[in-house]
Amino acid sequence: MISVRRPSPALVISCVALALALGGTSFAAVSALPKNSVGTPQLKASAVTSAKVKNRSLLRADFASGQLPAGPAGPAGPAGAAGPAGPAGISAVERVETTTVINSASPKTAQMACPAGKRLLGGGARLNGPNASPPVSVAIQASFPDNDNIYRAIGREAVATAGTWSLTVFAVCATTG
Repeated sequence: MISVRRPSPALVISCVALALALGGTSFAAVSALPKNSVGTPQLKASAVTSAKVKNRSLLRADFASGQLPAGPAGPAGPAGAAGPAGPAGISAVERVETTTVINSASPKTAQMACPAGKRLLGGGARLNGPNASPPVSVAIQASFPDNDNIYRAIGREAVATAGTWSLTVFAVCATTG
C-alpha cells in the first residue's frame, strides 16, 4: 500500500489564499462594469491617451468649439438669380433762387421753377429786410412746392408801412431717373 501524506495546514491555507486572490482578479477582468460607472472623477490625469482611443470613434460634438481645424473650402455654388432693379437715384443736385424787388409793396409773391430736365425736390423762402423805423413786422404767409415743378412763396406785412423789404424763394432741383 502506498502511503499518502496529508497536506499541512499551512499548505492548505496558502492554497486557499492563492485561489481567492486569483479568483477576485479574474472576476474583475471578466465582469462588465455598469454603464456610465467610470467618469472624470475616477480617471487619473493623462490616463486617457491617443493610443487608448479607438480611431474614428470620436464625433465633432466630442470637441469644444474651435478645437478642430476647418476643412478645405468646397467648390463655388451656382450664381443666384438676379433681383429686381432698384429705383433710379438722383444726380446733379442744384439750388436755384430768385428775389423780388426791394420796396414797400405787400403782399409779395415769388416763385422759382427748376431748369429743364430737372425735378423739384424741395425748397424754401427767406425774408430780406425790413428796413424801416420803427421796424416793420413782416412774415412768410405761405411757402410750398407746387405740382408744376415750381416752388412758390408769399410774404406779407402785418401793417402797411413805408418800410422796404424783399422775398427770396429757392428751389432744390435734381436729375432723377
